[in-house]
Amino acid sequence: MACTKDDFTKDLQSEIPHLRRYARSLTRNPEAGDDLMQTSLEKALRHHASFHCGTELRRWLFTIARNAYRDERKWLARRGDHLPIEDWLEETQALPAQEKHLELEDVARGIAGLRPEDRNALELRVFSGLSTGQIAKQTGVAIGTVKSRLSRARHLLAAV
Repeated sequence: MACTKDDFTKDLQSEIPHLRRYARSLTRNPEAGDDLMQTSLEKALRHHASFHCGTELRRWLFTIARNAYRDERKWLARRGDHLPIEDWLEETQALPAQEKHLELEDVARGIAGLRPEDRNALELRVFSGLSTGQIAKQTGVAIGTVKSRLSRARHLLAAV
């Protein structure tokens, strides 16, 4: 026998705290649990005529919630991961590479235009990571000479 709508609604209201706890335990997330609870309550109200008085309302609600949760998980599995467009849009866009390429060509031309000893000191410092003392030792010149060569090379490259 079907319950009256008023009796059903009153009994349903008393089960809301239990349904909320159950939905949150299924989802392990308070917000998602509240959404699941709302979905379950909507389904229960929509199909209240199929509920028979005398049966356990809580068990009926928990079954609705569990089935709704499973349906959502299946739907999400078919759909794939959801990423907001704001999270990945910037990564998919790239500035034109032509400008960087032209800048690199300018730097390469600038390095090629340096005196060989200045270029050698700069390459040892930048690409090999040697200190001025190590460069002086390797090239057999004074530290002051290495410093002036590096300064001259940097100054000429900055003008490029």
